[in-house]
Amino acid sequence: MRISTQQLFNRGINNIQDVNEQLQKTQLQISSGKRVQRPSDDPVASTRILQINQDLDLIAQYKRNIDLAENRLRQEDQLLDGINDVVIRIRELTIQAGDGAQNADDKLYIAAEVKERLAQLAGFMNSQDPSGEFVFAGFQGNNAPFVQNESGAYYYQGDEGQRFLQVDTSVKVSSGDNGKALFVDIPAAENTFATRANPRNTSDPAAVISTGLMIDQELYDEYYPGDMVVTFNTNPALVTPPGPNFTITDRDSGKVIFNPQPYVSGQPIQANGVQFEIVGTPAAGDSFLVESREKQSLLTTTEKLIYGLENFQETGEGRQILDALIQDTLANLDSAQTAILETRGNVGARLNTIETTREMHLDVEVLTKEVLSDLQDVDFAEATSNLSLQSFILDAAYGTFTRVTGLSLFDQL
Repeated sequence: MRISTQQLFNRGINNIQDVNEQLQKTQLQISSGKRVQRPSDDPVASTRILQINQDLDLIAQYKRNIDLAENRLRQEDQLLDGINDVVIRIRELTIQAGDGAQNADDKLYIAAEVKERLAQLAGFMNSQDPSGEFVFAGFQGNNAPFVQNESGAYYYQGDEGQRFLQVDTSVKVSSGDNGKALFVDIPAAENTFATRANPRNTSDPAAVISTGLMIDQELYDEYYPGDMVVTFNTNPALVTPPGPNFTITDRDSGKVIFNPQPYVSGQPIQANGVQFEIVGTPAAGDSFLVESREKQSLLTTTEKLIYGLENFQETGEGRQILDALIQDTLANLDSAQTAILETRGNVGARLNTIETTREMHLDVEVLTKEVLSDLQDVDFAEATSNLSLQSFILDAAYGTFTRVTGLSLFDQL
């Protein structure tokens, strides 16, 4: 069989290129430290490597979620610790206010400190995390959860959402608690009430209603769970002498509780065992609500204590009202502390879960990386040996090609 010169050259060049390609592949493996550079190098190993890398990416995401949840929970625990300290101080001041030897001025001094503690509580409850989100706002993290209305009373404007983070395939951990469950939905010691202005009132500036005080628990219990509506009438001639006046009715039935009464801004209004004031100049048709409640927020409990101390009357009846207020306040503060301590216990349990899950992920990550290394990392001793052999073969191929291509009659002439 004849072999043409072109065939001879092509075969020699192809052999050199094949050996050179193998040499370059080995050099790339050594320089990168990876045995499998592309799927065609080892299809089975490549598939497994892809799966393992996906598993490692998932573990990395779980670890990021764990770090985020841990940071938020540790911050919440610190905030709850601070809130609990403030509640303890308010409790001490409440007991001090019950000392019969103190006069009205002394109680005003106590009320002044309780006001400072109230602002401190609201500050803790409106705390933000490092990303700027409010810790106790539920899903409404961009808005402060506890804000003051026109009367200066705090109310909750967050929601009841609770955020969960996936820290493992089948494990989710709550990264925080909403302020409604923590600080608002606290069972009251006795049937209680809350006051608020109708948001559709038209007076400008807006008239406001005070927090109010329970002055006769038994009388209020007889009316409970009704809600009272204070409505300002359009006809000034309903009272004598004619002037601004209001009517108190039951919200559900519309039954009149009090016929038209003369209105004086800031003068106490008493109805069904509760006392409150309306301050300002309400427009005709404006209304205010006195709503029955079986729960009372920590901030409202503190506000009612301040109101009771500031409006204390040094009479037998006044002392009885204050004694009842102090007793209810202490019971409500105890309930608030119980809720805080229970939540701190839940936070601690979640932190333990997070720590255990993190350790598990670290162990799995180490083992997974070992398997990945076995599949894709190059054996440097073997690769170096192959590189030497391939270099020798390439040199031999060059030498052989030179000799074979030199077998020409023209070279002998």
